[in-house]
Order: sequence, then structure tokens, then C-alpha cells
Amino acid sequence: MKKQLLLFVFLMSLVEIMSAQDNTINTTGKFGSQIFLSDVYGRAFENKYGDINGSAYFLPEYKFSTIFLSDGRKYYNVKAKLNLVEHEVVFKSSSGEEGFIGKGMVSIISIVDSTKQGVKNYTFQSGFPKIDNQTSLYFYQVYTTGKATLLKSINKSIEERLNELSGEKSKEFMVRENGYIYIGGEMKRIKKEKEFFMNILADQAAAVNQYMTTNKINFKNEDQVLKLIEFYNSL
Repeated sequence: MKKQLLLFVFLMSLVEIMSAQDNTINTTGKFGSQIFLSDVYGRAFENKYGDINGSAYFLPEYKFSTIFLSDGRKYYNVKAKLNLVEHEVVFKSSSGEEGFIGKGMVSIISIVDSTKQGVKNYTFQSGFPKIDNQTSLYFYQVYTTGKATLLKSINKSIEERLNELSGEKSKEFMVRENGYIYIGGEMKRIKKEKEFFMNILADQAAAVNQYMTTNKINFKNEDQVLKLIEFYNSL
């Protein structure tokens, strides 16, 4: 009996240690580990955009996501969406409660979108150096990482429109996108020209120039620029 009691105490201690190392809230079912307002110093959700045409979010509907907090905690299969006006994450718990995660608390959100064409994964990351009035709180879509990290900023703003025929005013979301490269600890706004890439990838100038020439890179084509950066990162 004594041996069984000692075994039970040992197993319970082991479970506690593993739970502390995991540092997530474990639940059963498809929701994986869930976030609650108390866990992330969040606040209750309120819809501020009811009278505005369009969506403030990267994807308008909640999608299953993996969320990495800046303190190292990770949450899997959380229903969430990314607000690109405020640059903050909104989530929904398994109980249906909606809330915002405190600004600056999310370092990475990886979103899974199931479409008729297949499953698409989108990763957004914050914490990059300030550039073009964008602070470290801004989220960038990450295309590839390595010596050079290829990023896109997607910023949404609210603008008022006047219908010249009816005189009616309306509000809608406007989207502005720009490409960036994070390299050598600095952010560089992409210029869609060969000279720009030759300058920032100068440590591998010969190989990069040969790749550009052989593949006839069109610097206005995102896919071709992505392949160029992936090639550079492989050197």
C-alpha cells in the first residue's frame, strides 16, 4: 500500500512538472489550448466598425490559429483574427467569449485558412524595428526567414467617401501594402529594381547577379522576389 501511495505521489508530481513546462491551458477536443481574458490581460470585444464598409481584419472570419505570446507561451488551434487597423489579435474561446489580446503581447500569429483551392497558411510577426511610422507593435506578413527575412506590411485605415450624385457620405476601409526586407538587424523598404537587391545582398553579389540574369527576375513579381530571397538564404 505504501509503495502504491509513493507511486501515485510521484506520478502527480511528474504531471505538475510537465504542465509547468508546457505553460499552456490544455483542453480536450478540437480547440486544443485555449486563451481566456485573464491569461492575456485582454479586454472584452466590442464592434467599433459596424457602420464601415469592408473589414478591419486580414481575414474577416475567425480562423484556427497558433498564437505565440512575447513571454514564450504558445496556444494552439485558437479561433482568432488579426485587426490590421489596430494591429492587435481578437480571439474567441471555446465558450464563445470574444476578446482582444493586450497590444504587444502577441509576437507571432499563424493563421490556417481552408479554401476550395486547399489549405493556406499565413504567418504574421511583430517586434521588428520602427520604419515608415510603423512601430514594433505592427504585424508584418512573413514570406521567408533567414539571413534576409521577406515581409509585407498590410495596413488598413478608415476613410470617408462622398457620393457626388447623392451627397451621401460613407466610410470604408482602405488597404495599403508595402514590401520590406529585414537584414543585418535593419528594416529596408523594397524598391522594385535590380540595384536595390544588389546593394542589400552585396555579400553574395556574384551569385545573386548570376541568379537574377539566369532567371530574368521581374522585381515587380512577388513570387520571383520570394524565390530570389530564398536563393540568397540558401547560400
